[in-house]
Amino acid sequence: MWYRIRARAASILDAAEGEDPLSRGFGIFLVTLIVINVIAVVLESVSVLRLRFAGIFSVVEAVSLVVFSVEYVLRVWSIVDNRRHTEYRRPLLGRLRFMRTPMAIVDLLAVAPFWLSMFIPLDLRFLRIMRLLRVLKLTRYSAATNLLFKVLRDESRVIGAAMFILFVMLVVTASATYMAESAVQPVAFGNIPQAMWWAIVTVTTVGYGDVVPITPLGKMFGAILSFIGVGFVALPAGILASGFSNALHRRRDSLRREVDKALEDGVIDAQELSQIRSHGESLSLAEDEVSEIIEQEEEPSTSRAGNLICPHCGKALHLAARE
Repeated sequence: MWYRIRARAASILDAAEGEDPLSRGFGIFLVTLIVINVIAVVLESVSVLRLRFAGIFSVVEAVSLVVFSVEYVLRVWSIVDNRRHTEYRRPLLGRLRFMRTPMAIVDLLAVAPFWLSMFIPLDLRFLRIMRLLRVLKLTRYSAATNLLFKVLRDESRVIGAAMFILFVMLVVTASATYMAESAVQPVAFGNIPQAMWWAIVTVTTVGYGDVVPITPLGKMFGAILSFIGVGFVALPAGILASGFSNALHRRRDSLRREVDKALEDGVIDAQELSQIRSHGESLSLAEDEVSEIIEQEEEPSTSRAGNLICPHCGKALHLAARE
């Protein structure tokens, strides 16, 4: 009995189970509660509202704390029965592995400070700010955000290499500018960390203007850093754009394979169409795009010459003429 309850809990808590009414309803409930929490934190920072609606804020926090705590415990308990993540099947090691995932850590940080405050005295301002971490729980229900995280993971080495080169350039330029400016501007360029602040503001083309080099050598280093920064700061954006394009292409191919599988019998029934659209939604593809892919895979039942086309191999079928 407990196994069935645990499996059902895993199905409800899985945000990808869009066809399950309970899963969809629970997801909507959690998203609504998270949004209410963020609004409450923002409004509670206004002293007049905090005093006037203190009771409402307390109720929202108490309900949210209980719900998010129970949700975290249920996720850890039922993860071994998650159908999409078989790597968590082992009772102990699987749960520990799940608890180390980014989303599980976010779920824990959303409630841990308040439970710890019962044993460790914590600043109330710190607790209010930590409540804003609950907004990160929304990423569980956003396919587009999950796509962004996946692209960041896939392109992490390339982005890391570009950022490392940029960091080396910042250190070298800041050190050279420090040597050129420290004698005439001991306050603004008194050490290399202070020069690093100027270098970061310059390379990102923000240019606050609070610190500027005045010596000819320092101005030359600033000009070089500005020219280099235009290219190197834009480089990660280009890498991410290329990664997004490749990821979307792979997702479209995945949906096409799903459609081709449904077309093995020559027709897509209502259940298969529902599964295809649900799969497309989980891949963060627009409904119009899903419909277009379905039409592309379904069309050419006949060739331009009027011959029938086999839906499996794509070859023309030559039929005997009727007498």
